[in-house]
Amino acid sequence: MDVDRAYGLIERAVKAGRVANAYLLVGGVRGMAGELADRVLHLLFGPGDLRVHPDIHRLVPAKKTRIISVDAMRERMIEPMEKTTFMGGWKAGVVLGADRLRAESANAFLKTLEEPPPHTLFLLLSERPEQLLPTIVSRCQRIDLPDARAQQLEEPYRTQVLDVLASNDLTGVTARAAAAAKLAAVLEALEELATARVEEDLDEESTDAGEEVDDDTVKALVSSRYRELRADFTATLMSWFRDLMALRAAPRRASLDGDDGGEAPLLNEPRRAVLEARARKITRAQAFRNIEAVEAFATSLERNIAELPLLSFLMDRLAFGAEGGL
Repeated sequence: MDVDRAYGLIERAVKAGRVANAYLLVGGVRGMAGELADRVLHLLFGPGDLRVHPDIHRLVPAKKTRIISVDAMRERMIEPMEKTTFMGGWKAGVVLGADRLRAESANAFLKTLEEPPPHTLFLLLSERPEQLLPTIVSRCQRIDLPDARAQQLEEPYRTQVLDVLASNDLTGVTARAAAAAKLAAVLEALEELATARVEEDLDEESTDAGEEVDDDTVKALVSSRYRELRADFTATLMSWFRDLMALRAAPRRASLDGDDGGEAPLLNEPRRAVLEARARKITRAQAFRNIEAVEAFATSLERNIAELPLLSFLMDRLAFGAEGGL
């Protein structure tokens, strides 16, 4: 949904008195999500410099830790939003980088989201909504904008994953175990990448004199960054099997007049030849079960089950359509 359309929906809801208590704007915090938030704030509060408006409260992640602590949540969002408005109209709470809420701060925020004061609107901006607690997401009306982050692995990791999936040597137990080990190695490299990026952020971010980041916070930051990369890893896996499903279900797309509209679009277009050959060797039922298997794998990862056994189990469940058939 583009910014103009999203703004129009919120504008009509405000005028009709049916505006949601909270909106989750998924997109660039300094891009479309930020632009939409500014337009909505001007809708409620009028023209002028809203950065200093007494009834607009903003919360951003701390520079060095890149988290939103429970103390910051209480002091800069919950308590101010519970007070009487200065101007007698709307109050707005804007959370930039809402995915940086820690569990404690998210839980503290929940009660306010569930029972907000009258004429209160919360705008949560996030580029990584998968990191938000489901209880937070469920209490917001979600709007996905065109510049929302694409959940695909960056290079060279994406190519490494796709090379494993495109391999012809996937038909035996030993071969599948080796493939699982290669995918586990990609995850290990992603964890190392997460650690390196957190260390780089901590080195580059300027902070107040004497501020230190303890080891537990560093571990939490690395874990959070790694979960983001791991979600991209899973999305890359899913993109391959969704392509197989698309080709198995409808290898050619129909145009509106009933004629052949050409080849079905693929997420991994450069690998079309391999995917088409694989799709011819599996059934629709197998293609559907592939999707279910990857979804189950993603769910199990979030339970902190060891990754290599999970990958081995996943590889055994999948129908690849590789040479030799399945």
